[in-house]
Amino acid sequence: MRAAGSVHAGLGEWLVQRATSVYLAGFLVYLVFRFAFDPLADHAAWRAWFAQGPVRITWGLFFLSLLAHAWVGMRSVYMDYLHSAGVRVAATFLTAFGLLALALWAANILLNTAS
Repeated sequence: MRAAGSVHAGLGEWLVQRATSVYLAGFLVYLVFRFAFDPLADHAAWRAWFAQGPVRITWGLFFLSLLAHAWVGMRSVYMDYLHSAGVRVAATFLTAFGLLALALWAANILLNTAS
């Protein structure tokens, strides 16, 4: 008889998924209330709001949470449903490349709005 494996297998991924989903949901609720009760009038107001350090930090955490959540979720889907190793590696590589491109794009936005 084979051992069933570690009781902790997958616990790390589960914790990342839950922690990032809590942050994502909380931040989106904040944004809904923020813009419902104090909408920004124009592009200049948006840039002024976004140029504040705490705002950029919370957006940075939002993007990191979104990317981590997407990575763990897609990796789990690939591991469960793509049975061919070649297809799984290709899908994982393309996902990693796409998420890295999105991370660099978000970093460019966050770092270049401090004017």
